[in-house]
Amino acid sequence: MTGQIGETDPRITLGVLAQLVEPLARALRAEVVVHDLTHLPDSVYAIAGGLTGRGVGAPATDLLLRHMSEGASGNLLDYPTELPHNRRGRSSTIIVRSPDGTPVAALCLNIDVTDLVEAHRLLGTLLGGAEPIASPRETFPRSVGELTERMIAEAVADTGVPVDLMKKQHKIQVVARLREQGVFAVKDAIETVAEAIGVTRFTIYNYLNELEGEESA
Repeated sequence: MTGQIGETDPRITLGVLAQLVEPLARALRAEVVVHDLTHLPDSVYAIAGGLTGRGVGAPATDLLLRHMSEGASGNLLDYPTELPHNRRGRSSTIIVRSPDGTPVAALCLNIDVTDLVEAHRLLGTLLGGAEPIASPRETFPRSVGELTERMIAEAVADTGVPVDLMKKQHKIQVVARLREQGVFAVKDAIETVAEAIGVTRFTIYNYLNELEGEESA
């Protein structure tokens, strides 16, 4: 069940959550982050703990953007993440909503579990039969540009076709995924995507119009 704050002004919600960041970071020995979900993608509103090297004004993660684009129906708890310097993490994202159900903030907890993962691996080697550790599925970009480039690279990779061999349907597939993830709300994203898949920005506009036309039909 997602959190809910009784006040209607998102700034009050964010102010309350921001007061929790530093004490929670110390108590849990974790990085604690508050995201302003009304200010995506550069949504980091308050942060303490220093695991990811980010600061106020840094962008949301690719996972959080995808979750928002899919309606943010619930919390994301205890999932694997990739920290800087090849370290491993476990994270949780709690969506905080206004009384009308609108997501206004996200409270995120990031914990470095690199040493625990290594201990698990060694014990598994000794004892046998240990379950594998899940691969990371969230990273922490420090700028909107880095976030955009990472999401484009993932969308291209998912087609299974190199850019220089892509046909129109593959490129539309890339654009459709990035559109669903909200990438085109980022400044200059049209130009960045166009360069990445070898088309003009006008072609990207045409692809977006085709996708909107298909949805309308």
